[in-house]
Amino acid sequence: MASSAITKVAIAGPNGTLGPPIIHHLLKAACFDITLLTRDPAKAAETYPAPTKTLAADYSSVPNLTTLLRAGAFDALVILINRDQVTAQTNLLDAAAAVGGLHVIPSSFGTSYEHPKGRQLGALINKLPVEQHFLRLAEEGRITYTAINTGLFFDWALEKAGLPINLLGGPTMLFDEGKVRLSVSTLDRIGEAVAIALLRKEELGLVNRFLYVQSAVVSQAQLLAYARQLAPEREFKTVGVDTASIEGPALEKLERGETGPEVQRALMARFSFGLGLGLFERSDNEILGLKDMTEEEIKGLLGGYFGEVA
Repeated sequence: MASSAITKVAIAGPNGTLGPPIIHHLLKAACFDITLLTRDPAKAAETYPAPTKTLAADYSSVPNLTTLLRAGAFDALVILINRDQVTAQTNLLDAAAAVGGLHVIPSSFGTSYEHPKGRQLGALINKLPVEQHFLRLAEEGRITYTAINTGLFFDWALEKAGLPINLLGGPTMLFDEGKVRLSVSTLDRIGEAVAIALLRKEELGLVNRFLYVQSAVVSQAQLLAYARQLAPEREFKTVGVDTASIEGPALEKLERGETGPEVQRALMARFSFGLGLGLFERSDNEILGLKDMTEEEIKGLLGGYFGEVA
C-alpha cells in the first residue's frame, strides 16, 4: 500500500495560504510531478506556471474527484482545503480511497486535536470529523497518511490576524497574562515539512503517523519584549483577557449551534492559552532534520514587519 517512492503529486486547494510555500518546496526538491486540483484553474495556472499542471476539480463530486485522481495515476494527494470545508475534504479522501494506493497529507495543519481536553472543548469542531474520516480509511487499508500539526501559522498570524501579538497598530489581546507558551510555524517551515514527508516517508517511518512540527516555542510576553526592544519608539498596547471568563459564554453559543468566528476565537484562546494546548507535548523537528528558530531569527522575523506598520 503506497510503499514505493512518491513522484506524482496532486495538490487540492493550491490557491490558499499554504499553496505557495508547499508548492515552492516540492518544486525545489526537483523530483515531483505536480498537478493542481482547483475550482479556479485559471488563477492557479497564472500563479503556478509550468512545470506544474492544473485541472478543474469539483469538490462536491466524489465521482469527479475519483476520475481526476485515477486518470492522473498519482502517488500522493496533498489537501490544502480550509478546515471549515468539511465535505470538500471528506470527498477528496473518499476519492483517494476509491482509487486506492494514495498517500495523503490531510489538511491537519495548525493545532493538534489529539488531547482529550481539546476534543471536549470543541475548539476545533470542524477538524475532528475529517480526522476521524481519514483514520478510518487508513484502518481499512484504503489510503495511507501523514498528518502534520504545525501550531499557529506564525508569520501569517502576525500579518493577518495580529496574533500572537499585534503588529498591525492595535492592542494585543493578552491572554492569561501572556505567559503561556505556544508552538508556532512559519509558512516556509510548513512547506519544508510537507516536502520531507513526501520525499522520505518510508525512510523516516512517517506512514500513518501524526507529526508535530514547529519553527519556535514562544509566549506573548516574550514577543512583546522583543518588539519593544526592536521598536522602542512604538507603543505596544495590551488588553488583558482571562480565557476562563470567555469559555462559558462561547460553549453556551456552541450548544445552541452557533459556530461562527467569535465562538471559535474564544474557544481557541481557551484551548491554546488557558489549557496550554497550543504547546506541543513533543516536537518531531529532529526526525525531519529541522531546527527551531534562534532568538535572533525570531527578532529578525518581527523586525521585518515594522516598516510596514502604520
